[in-house]
Amino acid sequence: MSMIKAVAGAALCLSLVACKRDGAAKPQPADLMNADRAFAKATAERRMEGFLSFLGEDAATIRPDSAVISGKKAVAERWSALLGDPATTISWKPLKASLAESGDMGFTVGSYEITKESANGRTAAGSGKYITIWRKQGDGSWRVVFDSGVQDTLQSQ
Repeated sequence: MSMIKAVAGAALCLSLVACKRDGAAKPQPADLMNADRAFAKATAERRMEGFLSFLGEDAATIRPDSAVISGKKAVAERWSALLGDPATTISWKPLKASLAESGDMGFTVGSYEITKESANGRTAAGSGKYITIWRKQGDGSWRVVFDSGVQDTLQSQ
């Protein structure tokens, strides 16, 4: 009987350690969806400053006919024309999120829309899909390590 208690006790201890290594809840896909929504909101409200607040120092992106763009500063330069133009707005929404088994990396996939008010008052719009790869930081926040998208080729009329 004491052997059964010992085995049961050891199993209970191991399951508690596996469930809560550091006392924090295991990240969920909803955490990444929320991080992506906060990223979109910060960018809409504070433009470049908001955008930069979510980028990791090692952030990267890819663009057609271009070398891989690496580093927070280089990614910021790539986005500066769009986010620096007050007549242009970008909005996006995540549609799906997934996490690595480790819980420290994940990705979101979503759709975006860009609008630009022209001098004559007409609005030009573009849309597309994106993928953002996230890394969990020591403080529990999420930072973008890769972000890229593709433009829709068929625009709605």
